[in-house]
Amino acid sequence: MAVVAPFRALRYNPSPVGDLGRVITPPYDIISPAEQEAFYALHPYNMIRLELGKSAADDTEENNAHTRAARYLAQWRRDGVLIREAQPAFFPYELDYPMGDGRKTRRGFFGLLRLEEFGTGCVRPHERTFQKVKDERLALMVRCRAHLSPIFVLFSDPEGRVSDVLFDRSAREELARCADTRGCAHRLYRLTDPGRVRRVHELMADKDIFIADGHHRYETALAYRRLRMQEHPDAPADAPFHYVLTYFCPMEDDGLVVLPTHRLLPRVVFPSAKEFLEKGRPFFQALSFPMTDAGRSAWNASLETFRARRETAIGFVHKGGDACWVLKMEPSATRAFLAEKGFPEVLQDLDVVVVDHLLLRGLLRLDDAYLSDAENIRFCHDRDEALHAVLHGDAALGFFVNPTRVDQVRDVARAGLIMPHKATYFYPKVFSGLVMHPMDPEDVVTVPTA
Repeated sequence: MAVVAPFRALRYNPSPVGDLGRVITPPYDIISPAEQEAFYALHPYNMIRLELGKSAADDTEENNAHTRAARYLAQWRRDGVLIREAQPAFFPYELDYPMGDGRKTRRGFFGLLRLEEFGTGCVRPHERTFQKVKDERLALMVRCRAHLSPIFVLFSDPEGRVSDVLFDRSAREELARCADTRGCAHRLYRLTDPGRVRRVHELMADKDIFIADGHHRYETALAYRRLRMQEHPDAPADAPFHYVLTYFCPMEDDGLVVLPTHRLLPRVVFPSAKEFLEKGRPFFQALSFPMTDAGRSAWNASLETFRARRETAIGFVHKGGDACWVLKMEPSATRAFLAEKGFPEVLQDLDVVVVDHLLLRGLLRLDDAYLSDAENIRFCHDRDEALHAVLHGDAALGFFVNPTRVDQVRDVARAGLIMPHKATYFYPKVFSGLVMHPMDPEDVVTVPTA
């Protein structure tokens, strides 16, 4: 059973802050050093100071990025830069963003999700995490005693029943709207009506919850809960550390987009396209397109056609080549190869599994040590950008994949399996700073009751 609860959000006060778009940021894990500097300069109250503060050469145990974040957080609360909601609420949220030649809108809501260990209930991961990242995030959480940014989860709502309750214009109250530095428009609402809040809680109770983004944050919240339970074994069940700040999105939402993650190999030793294609004949049919504007357009169209048919077809380009290729995979041979390598059936049709394990490790004989070195493999979400990198000599090889579908994420997670590294990129990411969840000692989480 999923326990989804309203909460008293901590959020920016429009009066001293002004434009909310100047203080919110993308998640910490996609912010470059240059962007970190830019966010610092953008506004003195920018979320970057809390979520990804600068380190200094003379940092100590008691004066570092985490302790400074805690001081900023406390000071901003005292000064009224950040204000606390008076009563628990759910926060419907619309994100309008550019996509291709147009725009899309994704709708979901912010609330609290009761934590549970993986494998014990309804919360299902699909990615592997790294301990170093979790340790750093835990240190920040311990200092700040707050969830500064949400995890991003999916749930099934095919009839739109949850969204109908949340986005009823007669019940929601607009809190903020802004545009961010990446061209996205944010609209945040508040839902406090007790009957509607209770209805959302009830509708969510029987849902499976699939983590789309924020696996490290979820596992960090679990670690924080264990830490607090060790310190306070008699803590009540409604203590705030039993929950994690969450953005919930229906998996049927038209604005939910997963971008592909193409593989670029900058310095691999590649004998010849002829040898590679000959070696791969048992596994794929190679379709060639000339390296001209018309040829590249036809190549793109071919990849899109196979994607629409849900057939596995991998784009392939090499530096100095006079053609771009579509590798139309032979299903039976591909699945047999991957099954022999120990991959369950639910993973065998994922483009990233085919590329990483059949093409890179199988045909090109690249091992785990080679592929775990960031100097040897790069990832890119834009097909044109990745193709440009190969054509201009910034990469020796490029393999172009279709995005992992939402139903594939669901099926892998339900099977209790983990996807390969860089298998999904849900776009856009959920920004930090729209709402936060402070875990003050006197706080309790109020779960709606009938």
